[in-house]
Amino acid sequence: MSAPFFSLIWNIRGFEAEGHQQQLKDYMRHEHVDIVGLQETIKGSFLLHELEGLSRHKFAWHWRPASGHSGGILLGMKEETFEVEDMDHGDFFVSMVVTHKLSNLSWEIIIVYGPADHTRSRAFLDELRAKIDQCITPVVVAGDFNLIRSPEDKSSRNVDIPRMRMFNDYLADLALREITRVGARYTLSNNRVDPIQSMPDRVFVSVEWEMAFPLCSLRAVTRIGSDHSPLLLCSGGTSPPKLNHFHFENFWLQQPGFVEAVGLRWLQATSSPPRVFNAVDVWHHCAKLARQFMRG
Repeated sequence: MSAPFFSLIWNIRGFEAEGHQQQLKDYMRHEHVDIVGLQETIKGSFLLHELEGLSRHKFAWHWRPASGHSGGILLGMKEETFEVEDMDHGDFFVSMVVTHKLSNLSWEIIIVYGPADHTRSRAFLDELRAKIDQCITPVVVAGDFNLIRSPEDKSSRNVDIPRMRMFNDYLADLALREITRVGARYTLSNNRVDPIQSMPDRVFVSVEWEMAFPLCSLRAVTRIGSDHSPLLLCSGGTSPPKLNHFHFENFWLQQPGFVEAVGLRWLQATSSPPRVFNAVDVWHHCAKLARQFMRG
């Protein structure tokens, strides 16, 4: 089993805002961070000495400049842990293709900052889809999407159902799985007396990446300074996975022959009912066999 590595994903709300660089240094030191992905740096460029001052370790850096007083993405990779193979950026993302030196596994990490102007949300998702379609390695997609997936992701009732459906449809089409987060329920607060809170900050991975790191975990770190909670992704090493709960993925329905195969398995299950013969027992029996089939 290789040692785990840690990724810090944070909408910093201004790299040069008072206290934010010191807070970033503290996070990087205390959490032993190997990957840094910052959004909303509100900074056009970076000087080498200010980036080198963030950690005693050497990092490779790539960024997208801010547009005026908003936006900006910064991505850093600890060179002791990773070999950087390639870099890329678009209107809404910055990415690196890396190889983990201990495990020799390669993947692409994509840090995104979705537009607050939702008339551009579809353009953001179209660019993300085009980017992922070009990837030849497993992927991690993380950052502030400025989108939510369900009404429960926001503390107020002012939600846009069609926009949530659009976001979920893109995720299903890309076959991305969201890493379940522990810690704070919401990752963003407007810091008012009666705050509106939401969950725009997320981490998604491809199935291949999750299979390579089945013990990965995600937690929200205590929020200080920014109105966004930093997210800390731990790879968890590469031990064989423990048994976990069954999760149905919507993109399975798009796989050729899937519905027919599950339907056939269900019919086979109904022909061999359990000993206790009632409707509930038959249902649980058939569902159990169907889950076993889909797990493989």
